[in-house]
This record gives sequence, C-alpha cells and structure tokens, in this order.
Amino acid sequence: MKSKVRKPRRSVLYVPGSSEKALNKLPSLDVDSIIYDLEDSVAPSAKAGARKIIIDIINSGVNADKEQVVRFNNFSTEDGKKDVLLLKECKPNAILLPKVNESKDILRYEAYLDNLDTEIWAMMETPLAIVNAYQIARSSYKLKCFVMGTNDLSQMLNLDGEHKRTGLQTSFEKCMMAAKAYQLSILDGVYNEFNDTKGFKSECKYSHGLGFDGKTLIHPSQIDLCNDIFTPSDAQLKRAEKIVKAYAEAKEKDPDTHVIVIDGGQVEELHVIQAEKILQAQKYIKPKKEVKKQIISKKNSGNYFEDFKIGQEIIHATPRTVTTGDSALYTALYGSRFAINSSDQFAQQLSLPSSPIDDFLVFNIAFGKTVPDISLNAIANLGYADCRFIQPVYPGDTISAVSHIIGLKENSNGETGNVYVNSIATNQKNEIVIDYNRWVMVRKKNHEKKTNENIIPALPKEVSKSELKTVVKNYSFDLKNFDFAASGSKLKFEDYDIGEKIDHIDGFTVEEAEHMMATKLYQNPAKVHFNQYNESNEGWFGKRIVYGGHIISLVRAISFNGLANLFKIVAINGGSHASPCFAGVTVFAWSEVLDKIDLSDSMGALRIRSNGIKDAPADKFQHKNEEGKYDPSVLLSLDYWALIPKK
Repeated sequence: MKSKVRKPRRSVLYVPGSSEKALNKLPSLDVDSIIYDLEDSVAPSAKAGARKIIIDIINSGVNADKEQVVRFNNFSTEDGKKDVLLLKECKPNAILLPKVNESKDILRYEAYLDNLDTEIWAMMETPLAIVNAYQIARSSYKLKCFVMGTNDLSQMLNLDGEHKRTGLQTSFEKCMMAAKAYQLSILDGVYNEFNDTKGFKSECKYSHGLGFDGKTLIHPSQIDLCNDIFTPSDAQLKRAEKIVKAYAEAKEKDPDTHVIVIDGGQVEELHVIQAEKILQAQKYIKPKKEVKKQIISKKNSGNYFEDFKIGQEIIHATPRTVTTGDSALYTALYGSRFAINSSDQFAQQLSLPSSPIDDFLVFNIAFGKTVPDISLNAIANLGYADCRFIQPVYPGDTISAVSHIIGLKENSNGETGNVYVNSIATNQKNEIVIDYNRWVMVRKKNHEKKTNENIIPALPKEVSKSELKTVVKNYSFDLKNFDFAASGSKLKFEDYDIGEKIDHIDGFTVEEAEHMMATKLYQNPAKVHFNQYNESNEGWFGKRIVYGGHIISLVRAISFNGLANLFKIVAINGGSHASPCFAGVTVFAWSEVLDKIDLSDSMGALRIRSNGIKDAPADKFQHKNEEGKYDPSVLLSLDYWALIPKK
C-alpha cells in the first residue's frame, strides 16, 4: 500500500523581499516554508533591489532546510514580467502567483518551468478564482498548492468584523474540495493581528479542523503556535503507529483482511492510508529545539565573542513581573515627571486602564534580561537600531526576553568583537512589548585565534513613518481630554518646528551609588558597572563605567523641561553611546526636532534627537564636528519618535 507524502507545510511565513532585517532572521526560524514577497509588501521603487536580494539568498543555500517560494507580481504588469526572469538566476522550490482567476493564469508559466523542479502555487483571492477552483486545480502538473488570500477575498466580498470567517466558509469549502480532489496542498490565509495570541490560536484550530495543511503567517511570533497546532500530537502519532502495525499484522495472517477492530472501533484501509501519511510526514519535521536557559551561577563566566554564532537563539532567564515598587524606585533615581507614568487619573483620561510603566524602565528591564548571555563580558554597548515599543506595560505584567544573533564583526585589535543582536521582549500573554536591535563590543577569550564568521547586518536607519503608524495602531489613546495643566506644559504638536533645537537647561550629577542601584533594578549584572576590583586590574578604563541605559533614562527625565507633553515613546530609530560616562560627571541635555507626522485629529508624533552632554551646559548644542565625529562632550545621541497631543 502506497500513499503520496508531501513535506509538511504547517507554517508558511511571508517575508518582504526588500526587508533585510526580516530576511536576516530566517535561518534561525523553525518555519516550514518561506514566501519571499515581491508583490504587495514591496514598494515599487524597491522591487528591483528585492529581486537581487532574493536571488542571492536562494543561491547562498542559507535557507536550504526550508521550502523557498517567491511571490511574483501579476504577469500583466511590468514588474510581473521582470519577476519571471528571476528563474534564470536561481531555483526556488515554487513560485506563488497572485490574482489567479482561471487556468490560463497558471498555464502561461509552464514554459518558464519546463526544465526546472520549481512548482507553482496559486493565490485564491478573487471571487472568480473561487468559481473556477476545480478548473484551476487540474490546470497544470506543476501546480501543487492553493493559498487562500483571505484579505483580498474578504474585501471583494464585502466581509468584515466578527462574521468574516463565516462569510469565507463557502470559499474555503470549494477550494478544499478542489485541492483534495487533485492532491494539492491548501493553506489558510494570514491572521493580521499578530499580537493577539488567543485569536490566532483559535483561527489555527479552526483552519486545522477544516482540513487545511497549514497557515500563512506575517510574523515570526506566530510560527511556534502554528507548528504546534498543525503537528500531530504524541497521542495521534502513537495511534497512527498502532493502526499501521495492527493492520500489517492482520494482513500477514489473512491477506483478504480489509477491516480490523482497534480499541473497540472499526479501522478500514482508508484509516491506514491516513495513518501512514501522518507517520511519513512526521519524518520531515525537525524535532523542536530544546533551548536551555542560560542561568547565572557561581561558575558562569559569561559568553565571549567566539561563543556567538549567526542565527543563534538565546532564551534569557528570569522573567520579571514589573510592580509599582519598581516605578517608585525609578522615579526616585531619575525624578522623571511625565504625567502619564505618574498618575492613574491622567492615564485614564487618555483611555488607558491605569498609569503604564515608564517606557525606558521597560526597555532597561528588557535589556537587563539579555545581559547575562550577551554582555557579561562586554566593554561597552555601542548602539541601537529599529527599536519599536509595541505594547504598553502595566504593573503586574511579566516580561520575558529572547535574542537572536544577527551579526558578528571581529575588531582589528584581535582582543574584541562586535556582536549584533535582535532582542524581543514579551509579556505574560506572549504579546510583543519591545522589538529592538543593538550592537555591543565583547571581549575575546583567545586573542590569537581569528574568527571566520564576520557578517555585519544591514540594519534600517530609521523606523519608517508607515511602520510607525502600524505600531501606533496597537494603542488606543484618546487625547481629547488631555490635561495640559496636569502635564506641566501647554505646548502641542503644532508648537514645534522641524529643525528647532531645545536646551533642557537642567544638569544632574551621576552618583556612584545611584547608577549602581539603577542597574541593579534592571537585574543587569555586567561587571563593568559594579566590580571595581576587576575594572581596576583588567578593565579598559581602570574604573566602573556607568550603564548606558542609565544615561538614556536621565536624558529623558531632563528633557521634561521643554518636551513635557511627549508622553509616549513609540520607536527608537537609532542611538549611540558616543563616549563613556563615569560617576561624578554632570549630565546636561538638548534636543532637536528632526521630523513630524500627523497621526489623528488629536495626536501627532515628533521625531526627536536627544543628546546627553557631560560636564558642560548644552546651550552650544554640541553634537558632531565637520568630519562627522562626535564632540568629546557628547555622551549619548538618541533618535526616537514620541507621541504628543494636537490642538
């Protein structure tokens, strides 16, 4: 008895072909299939560059353990005709065709694929495609998979809200019948609210129950849950093994046997075929990685530069439940006066349930989770890029963190290297709170040994305005009742001009006890901040260095004088710790308005660059010289987006 077995397509992740950040993460992801998108998620001006990136990735073999699919633009467009030429330079496992309406839309590609093993997948995303599902399914020997395009289909059918999936039921059933009749895979469409774990889980179970082979995804955070639901459970595997074994034994005793009884139930040949498919398909599924949390112990000396590998995943120990006590201590250390983090009443007037935890307290706690595994042997944290504050955090929320190594660069001195890390912090609901990249200089263990893995990731220079709008959609702020008396300033969005510079006037001296207390608050054990014995004997500076996050929080607190109504940080475009800070230094700050964006009738956002200055007033607006090098007085330069009320 033989049954046709396909490699599982449980989780199928769309990735914009132009997003190098997203593409760099792929080797470390436990996803069955990747769809490199050249269509909707790629701007017209970026499509040519995206083709080149995709060709290079496929030819590199870096994702060879995954099924690699390229979604083309419609053949009727100029970009669609250029996309086809990609097949001359690389061999994806499949191409995904958008807006398929009838069989001829499939057949026009056969000539391009005759001499390749590349398959065709079809997007079923128009009413005409659903009407012609059977015709399309049998159109070509190259066609192997239907992909439901639920977003476009719902829009064309005028479906919305809670009854959307019910309205798609007929489309699902017709495509399901066509796919099963002609032995095609069939994948459910995407779930857009990637932070809604409960809703996503429910939809995956629904999809699995209908008979879908898997689901298309838009975010890596959806992969594990999707895989779990579309993977046979241990009980199902044992049941399948039992059926196959019992049926084989019965056949051996009596070749004419066609029905047996197992556990009081009737088992026929069709059940055996299904059981065999389950067992065969399971062989293609990689065992789930068991990632051991790296826990600080008396013998733990931390990771050195040589210990890191591209694609390495690190799940960080010690989840942290954030409390009002943490907020009180944070206020005592920095004196931050932003009303939203100080007053439940003020926060509730903005439609929040209570006062959220200060953004940089959350950031520093999330950062602290990563230190034992990333920065214990660090000399300095060098900078940040593409940091997004996805969800507010409230007292009682528990923060966990996971990191992926996305780049490594050995420094010319042979003693250190720069480690590039993407870190994601989530709350107890597995919702992403912060997603950020940073790079840190780490000591080498063996100064004589050169490394062979030097890759500097292409990190975005900014969080784009479109991405910013997407992040802001996660919030539900209503600023119509913004209390300007309580906030401490009457200044609004319209009162700030691009290019305007603001001297925040106040200076704060960094005390040894305070910067160490703050760093302990974040559970950040980096020895450069605490261990004077070690730093005086082995350290680069001969004394303890102040944690860079301490300066970020201090500059944010100082910026209240001039930016009091910038009530919520939503993204960090980039940042640099331009020079080290030590106890005894007095920190001043100034800010420049780099850009503005209108978000709603009551809310806008300012792009701000805040600069921390040491031992000098900031009224000269110290930053960089003509050669692009930071002025010696600059401690910090932080480029971020923050929300502000409008008139």
